Amino acid sequence: MYNHKEIEKKWQNYWEENKTFKTKNNSEKPKYYTLDMFPFPSGAGLHVGHPEWMTANDIVARYKNAKWYNVLHPMWWDAFWLPAENYAIKTWTHPKITTKENIDNFRKQIKALWFSYDWDREVDTTDPKYYKWTQWIFLKLFEKGLAYEQDLPINYCPSCKTGLANEEVLNNFTCERCHSKVEKKQIRQWVLAITKYADRLEKDVDKLDWPEGIKDMQKNWIGRSEGCEFEMKVCTKDSESSSEWQWIGYIRVYTTRIDTVFGMTYAVLAPDHKSVMDFITPEQKDDCLSYIDEANKKSDQDRTQDDKEKTWVFTGSYVINPFNWEKVPLWIWDYVLGNYGTWAVMAVPAHDERDFEFAKKYGLEIKQSIWSEIYYHEDEEIWKKAKLHDSWYYIYVNTPYTKKGFLVDSWAFDSLSSEEAKIKLVEFAEKEWFWTKKVNYKLRDWLFSRQRYWWEPIPLIHIKNSDFEKLPREKSENAWIKDSDILMIWDKEFSKVYDGIYGKIVCDYRLPLELPEVEDFAPAWDGQSPLAKVDSFVNVKLADNLSWKRETNTMPQWWGSCWYYLRYMDNENDEVLVNPEVEKYWWQVDSYVWWAEHAVLHLLYARFWHKFLYDIWVVTYDEPFYRLRNQGLILAHAYQKNDWWLIANDLVEEKDGKYFEISSWQEVNKIVSKMSKSLKNVINPDDIVEEYGADSLRLYEMYMAEFKDSAPWDTKGIIWVRRFIEKSERLFTVEAKVSSEEDLFTMKLLHKTIKKVEEDIENYKFNTAISSLMILVNNWLPKDKETQKEWRKSFLVILNPFAPHLAEELWERMNKEKVGSISTEEWPLYDEAMTIDDTITIGVQVLGKLRWTIEINKDEDKDVVLEKAKKNEDVKKWLEWKEIVKEIYVPWKIVNIVVK
Repeated sequence: MYNHKEIEKKWQNYWEENKTFKTKNNSEKPKYYTLDMFPFPSGAGLHVGHPEWMTANDIVARYKNAKWYNVLHPMWWDAFWLPAENYAIKTWTHPKITTKENIDNFRKQIKALWFSYDWDREVDTTDPKYYKWTQWIFLKLFEKGLAYEQDLPINYCPSCKTGLANEEVLNNFTCERCHSKVEKKQIRQWVLAITKYADRLEKDVDKLDWPEGIKDMQKNWIGRSEGCEFEMKVCTKDSESSSEWQWIGYIRVYTTRIDTVFGMTYAVLAPDHKSVMDFITPEQKDDCLSYIDEANKKSDQDRTQDDKEKTWVFTGSYVINPFNWEKVPLWIWDYVLGNYGTWAVMAVPAHDERDFEFAKKYGLEIKQSIWSEIYYHEDEEIWKKAKLHDSWYYIYVNTPYTKKGFLVDSWAFDSLSSEEAKIKLVEFAEKEWFWTKKVNYKLRDWLFSRQRYWWEPIPLIHIKNSDFEKLPREKSENAWIKDSDILMIWDKEFSKVYDGIYGKIVCDYRLPLELPEVEDFAPAWDGQSPLAKVDSFVNVKLADNLSWKRETNTMPQWWGSCWYYLRYMDNENDEVLVNPEVEKYWWQVDSYVWWAEHAVLHLLYARFWHKFLYDIWVVTYDEPFYRLRNQGLILAHAYQKNDWWLIANDLVEEKDGKYFEISSWQEVNKIVSKMSKSLKNVINPDDIVEEYGADSLRLYEMYMAEFKDSAPWDTKGIIWVRRFIEKSERLFTVEAKVSSEEDLFTMKLLHKTIKKVEEDIENYKFNTAISSLMILVNNWLPKDKETQKEWRKSFLVILNPFAPHLAEELWERMNKEKVGSISTEEWPLYDEAMTIDDTITIGVQVLGKLRWTIEINKDEDKDVVLEKAKKNEDVKKWLEWKEIVKEIYVPWKIVNIVVK
């Protein structure tokens, strides 16, 4: 009986004591850097979804190690995060305490599965030795003008009197804690200018070995488009009865379809447009102010949902289309965001679905300016004639036409194609001086700062303009200014002085700037960070003649995870972020496993930072992750009521094959759903390891589906892989079975399996690799004793990546006097000739159709194969009473007999 508890504990102790998986930076071997997605160490601990990606990369790491690579396979903890702080606020327990407890628990659980991590490279983002370099990167961004201040809105709960992260705001825009309506509150924030890297981020993703869907998501998020931006005057009448129009300002709009500009029948502003109040007429003021107030209470996500009820309000003003001088009404629409683009949109309802919906609802004009050459409809009543290129064509006018075509009702540009019109319209607009060619992006600069405690402090210092002006401009024993913008303390340079939006800013290079110990973790009542309440942190006296205030906003959770892969390379270095020689050796991450849900934000931010570090010569390559693979979700059973609500598993009882809610005895449906603590359908890996063993868990998670696909968890399935483990163990006992096949067949199967497993690991097809191993074991051993030794050795080396505890134990039993681990063994070479069968099956075609298949020897010549085909009973009946015109044999593929 295989005793997994005893065996797994034995080898885990051995690996830890001998540092079996310790990685050197100065190896002569080629390197291979495989990286797992980091876990957030929560109090809930691991569930069975976590080991899925860890096991996958561990298989790759052990395989590459056997292929004689120097493998870097590390683990870290992304431990600054919102739940830890919220728990601290709720329990008044310092987040440092709970975070350490959570990390210790996660580490214990992971070591029970024992992945081949080099634990000496372990990284924790809350360690000041780590975030010292996080802060250093920020200062470099700030020095280059890529980090800047801006007054921006935050989610603010007036009841809790605190700022909220997006995760704390419910779908109805209420506070998760108290359910009060959340407001938008302007506050000074830090922003990163990621848009300056937008072109490179969009272009360079094509050179990466990533899933095409992830590449598309990155490109769509960046949203690069080439178009034009032009200016439109805003005008209104002195009164409704007046015939005189008064110019009151202008707006700018951006479009990629300038060929539709003559179809513009209205324009739209964001409620938070900087000049919106200037364009509201007295008659419309009450309606507009009410609408703007409601819009400010909504999140950006809520405002831009496609399925929400659309609402608008008229400003009372009009804009002038500079291409035809027509006046069109100016509306306010909350779908347009005040922190994106020009904050205004030109509307062409005949050629845009959202504009069309708006116009239909409010009875606005829909004017066709692009018509297709071919556009038919059965109902002649709704056809309209248009003359294009001296021919008659028809168009259905009750649906927006969003494709390119030919211009109509477009002044001097009639009959031009969309492409021709763009050129001519550009020439016209440039001549009239109201046009600007522009590349635009959906990507916005990264709102970086947070008003929280349990995140990295920002090492900047604010000085009042008046205090700065008082500082001497000559050498002093206190603080003084050199060359107009260098802050000196006696004879040492402290920092260059930068302009902020409310004063001067200097960098504090005395890193790390550590978080102060506090008892009150709640944000300040005005929405500021908890650090703003810590006088000893905020108020710092650098010299007798200079007092300052530290920055109290903190960095976001994503910051530490943007560069952690670099710190693994050289995690104990206190002098530089990473030693240049070490970085040059490890270079890119060769294989990265990451959730598809984070395909945009984390990966985009990390790529942005890495390109910046490349620009300042910290790294020698411009992309961090060469190869990326996504894993599917491990799902679980849940129960759903008729009203679609899901209920917890412990509230359901089974009877006669049906499922009922215990409280109401209402029948419910058993479905497959994502694991959730609230549904009580989360599987704890500790329980599986205890009952079946770590190797069983590893094998099952890789066998249940292809790695990229989601699959439901079924504990019964572990029994199958457990039986495989027990069969494998029996092959190394005196009672081991031998195959009924000839040894040549058995050894050929071994070589085929080596090749198959190797190819499948390279392609993350672990399920089929395990299936191949199962087929190999079910064939049992070769008969010859010496051949058995070769078979067993090769089998254990290719088994090791999947079931390392079992492989180590059987390796020791086979080599009684061996020293060391199976991890030092090289991957077995397969003989290509041994992977090719002597006989193959090919098809036989008669009259162009496949009639049967025949088995042939690979070395048989054409005449023998053709004779065998013609003598086959199932083929002969198709040849009777027919004359054979031609016989074709494509070697090893098909026989084709042409008859008449």
